[in-house]
Parts: sequence; structure tokens; C-alpha cells
Amino acid sequence: MKDLAEKISEKGFRCLRCGKCCSGDDNEVMVSPEEVDLLVKASGLSFDEIAEPYPSWIEESGAKFTFGWVLKRGEDGNCIFLKEKKCSVYNSRPHICRTYPFMLDGFDLLTSECEGVGSCKISEETEQTARDLLARRDAEDKEFELTKEQYQKHSIVKDSIIIFDSRGAHRINNKND
Repeated sequence: MKDLAEKISEKGFRCLRCGKCCSGDDNEVMVSPEEVDLLVKASGLSFDEIAEPYPSWIEESGAKFTFGWVLKRGEDGNCIFLKEKKCSVYNSRPHICRTYPFMLDGFDLLTSECEGVGSCKISEETEQTARDLLARRDAEDKEFELTKEQYQKHSIVKDSIIIFDSRGAHRINNKND
């Protein structure tokens, strides 16, 4: 963790609270069912009001399926939790939001484009970001493995539309219904 915190510190980051990372059509935020559960508790909204199926679909054997969920966005393309450039569920925000603009690819630190990169950051925040990045990587790896298990144990039913996640196969539509 110490090496990761040093890498983050070298990049430098301070959130400018501009809300740009939560705005526009390119802010697709993947979330696990557990993260949606936290958002349900924090917001009072239902799972379906918060998340929608990941938008890349695979068609196979007469069925259509995808893997996982993304946060819904408003008509303006912004995250539904962005209110006056602030996150209305800040303490319950998903891993990807906690760690932005950073992510890990294995042990490599990747940095997204953000105006706050290059700014100073105090070491306590840097260490927290490193902890959050490692927790995110572990959570994403676990979600991936559990989702893969769900996919492998379920049959693809012709004419169905399915979302696979760590909790199972969720059939959302049947052309014959």
C-alpha cells in the first residue's frame, strides 16, 4: 500500500469539486449489487431507480445478455446523485467514485483525465485513496469471479434478456410473454 500511496502522491490530486466526473454522457459508472444496496439505503430509491443493465449486450443462441449494472443517469446525462455539483450520497458512493481519477490495472496505477490531477494532496488522503483503490480492485475481482460462476451455471434461454451479476441471472424480458 505504501508504494501505491507514493505513486498517487507523485501524480498529485486534489478534488476541485467541479462535478465534471459525474457529468455528461461518458460517465458510465459500473456498480455491484452490494454497492446498489448501499445506495438504496442512502437514497431511499429502489434498485431499479438507481441501476440499469450494463449497456453492452451479447446476442447468442437467440438470447440477449449482459454482465452487471451501471448507475442510471438523468436526461442531462449526469449521474442521478449529482445535485448542484455535489454528490447527494457521498458517504455511500461506489468504489469507482471514491477512487476517481485513479484505477488499478493489476499493480499499475492508471489516471483518468481530470483537472485536479497534478495538485498537491496531503498524505492522509493519499493513503486513504490507496486503501480505497486496493478495496476496489478486490471487490471488482470478486464480482467478476462470482458473475463468471453465475454465467457458467445458468442456461441461456432462447428469446430471453438476461443480466448476469454476482447474485445470479436476472431475466428482464421474454419476447413470448
